[in-house]
Amino acid sequence: MARKQNIKPVNNSSSQGKIVAAEPVGTGNRFNLGLKAFPALDPYLPGILLFALFLIVAFVSYKDYGICWDEPLQRAPGILSFDYVFNGSQDLFKTASDNHGAGYELLLVIFEKVMGLTDSRDIYLMRHFVTNLLFLVSALAAYRLVFRLFRDRFLASMAFLMIVLSPRLYAHSFFNSKDIPFMCMVTIALSYAQSAFEKNRPKAFLIVGLLVGYATSIRIMGVMLACIILFFMVIDLVAGMRKKERPQNQLLNILAFCVGFCALLYLGWPYLWKHPIDNFIDSFSALSHFMWKGSVLINGIFVPATKLQWTYFPTWFLISNPEIWLIAGMAGIVWIVVDFVKSPAVFFRNTNQRQFLIYLACFFGPILSVILLHSVIYDDWRHLYFVYPPFVLMAAYFISKMLHTRFKLAVQVICFIEVDATCMFMVMNHPFNQVYFNYFVGHGNESLRKNYELEYWGSSYKQGLEYLITKVPAGPIRIACENPVLVTNNMLILPPDDRSRIQVTDPEKADYFITNYRSHPYDYPGDKAEYSVSVLNSTILSVFKEEKDPVKLKQTREQTIADLSKAILSNPDDCYAHAQIGDAFFRNGQYDSSVYHHMRALQLNPASVIINDLAGMYFGKQRYREAIDLCKKAVEINPSDVNTFTNMGLCYIRVARYDSAVYALQKAIQIDPKYLSAYINLSLTYKSAGNVDSAKKYETLALKIQAGEKL
Repeated sequence: MARKQNIKPVNNSSSQGKIVAAEPVGTGNRFNLGLKAFPALDPYLPGILLFALFLIVAFVSYKDYGICWDEPLQRAPGILSFDYVFNGSQDLFKTASDNHGAGYELLLVIFEKVMGLTDSRDIYLMRHFVTNLLFLVSALAAYRLVFRLFRDRFLASMAFLMIVLSPRLYAHSFFNSKDIPFMCMVTIALSYAQSAFEKNRPKAFLIVGLLVGYATSIRIMGVMLACIILFFMVIDLVAGMRKKERPQNQLLNILAFCVGFCALLYLGWPYLWKHPIDNFIDSFSALSHFMWKGSVLINGIFVPATKLQWTYFPTWFLISNPEIWLIAGMAGIVWIVVDFVKSPAVFFRNTNQRQFLIYLACFFGPILSVILLHSVIYDDWRHLYFVYPPFVLMAAYFISKMLHTRFKLAVQVICFIEVDATCMFMVMNHPFNQVYFNYFVGHGNESLRKNYELEYWGSSYKQGLEYLITKVPAGPIRIACENPVLVTNNMLILPPDDRSRIQVTDPEKADYFITNYRSHPYDYPGDKAEYSVSVLNSTILSVFKEEKDPVKLKQTREQTIADLSKAILSNPDDCYAHAQIGDAFFRNGQYDSSVYHHMRALQLNPASVIINDLAGMYFGKQRYREAIDLCKKAVEINPSDVNTFTNMGLCYIRVARYDSAVYALQKAIQIDPKYLSAYINLSLTYKSAGNVDSAKKYETLALKIQAGEKL
């Protein structure tokens, strides 16, 4: 006999603070799906069908997405945690970390090992599919939650679609293994929190604690969700005590939640195993004071992330989500606040209405903390993606109210129109939905590229590389790029034979130049791009054929200088324009002008200029001591850059400071034990210092690396 579904009917009273149920369970929206064998599943069948549909879509399309900038970096803590848990390696505690938890990354690495995946293509394809699967599960959890709140299949289906058909989130659900999994766990935790408050049993709160603990093992911001849930649990405790009820049950609920939270937080984050409290506090402190030193493009102006105005998040949130969902969510917020003011007692009692105070807190709490604490966010609003599901739940509140008016049919039609319009965009711009902008901002020719960060994570490089592989069917493909890591990352997801043909090199040696316009919203002079990708009339990726004619090269550089000079005139503090015009002057042999603009970029924002390149200019002019000073600055910004220490060693060799050269080059080897250039230069250093034995030793090691032997 099937269990009776444990959903309490919402009281349809005259109080304006009440949520009104549409119809009894199983009969909502005038259709019965007829699951006679599984009546408990009948209300959830639309969500299950939507889940199945989008799972099929994912299965067909997951191979289309490239690898973003951070993805290999995110996998690294998972590898370190796995090696510690299963092999006893201590590298987890010795390696520099970004202080994020490894809960999700460790799970992915376990999948990787269990499935026996060794090739990078197989590994990253698995990661993309699994992450999207979790995203779809979280959307199903949102369906479940909205149905339990409103008993309305249409409304629950809209909640599912509002999450899945958010184009940016959908694209990120394949290649973003940091922000999306945390958002998913917040959604799932909120779904089970509603059940726990309804059942009011320790076992239910234990499950919620486990879910919130696991979310916190992915991103430490989960602590805020834990505090919000605990706050309302304490309210229930106090309310019960005022009614002279025995507090044991509420205390057991709180204890169960805390035990579950701590247990899965600890289990999912091996970095805490040695010193749970100290390491947690250190990570929390480090992330609270995290300072990304780059600049972001917002409204056509580059602004250092540390100096962004409080409007940064609201701007991005308003221009990068579908319009109808935004209107519904903001109207829902207003309606909830009005209902709360009218009947505050209803919202503080343990009712479904009270859930919407939780969603208000989950939405505004993180946003206000970012604004008031001046936390650094960048790359649109991805650090706050987890506030979107609570926003969807408040949008559902508004839509529910409207469905009980004479405008019901109009509301349903408008929702279907938004679903259709968003689907059309996603299909036409697959797999680049991360560049979605709504019509609250203009879509004129290249206007988005010149005003906002677009394809900042570089996953579209996969398509650029695939174009070149098709165009050049045999032999090496030599590529130059402003951010070589984006090429090397996306090489990982190509078939091995294609991967081996791609060579990242200097522009003078390259046959092609590829760019995603990150930090370069300006047009590139010269010939038209051989291949490009555009979204909403703005180019997000281009592949250019490198010019080899010296006369045309000089003309191109002069045109670049002229264009960037205009950009600097209109915005003298454009650090990236200064850095790029500095590069153009350098390649044109105008070293003094090059140094001036690079130094200006360095003053405006150290992260805007590759200091190694500037040091290389001084090195080329035999100004070695100045080059050494710049390398020291580069080390302060990025102490794990193997190239910086290698270049520093070369400079020390030229000024005959061999001990310092050895120190710098040994540091490079510590960072990357297989970095060939460091071994070669160490051999040169010892040879110059007259130490023949050590010179021979490192020459031999260099030859072994070249031959692919183990050291």
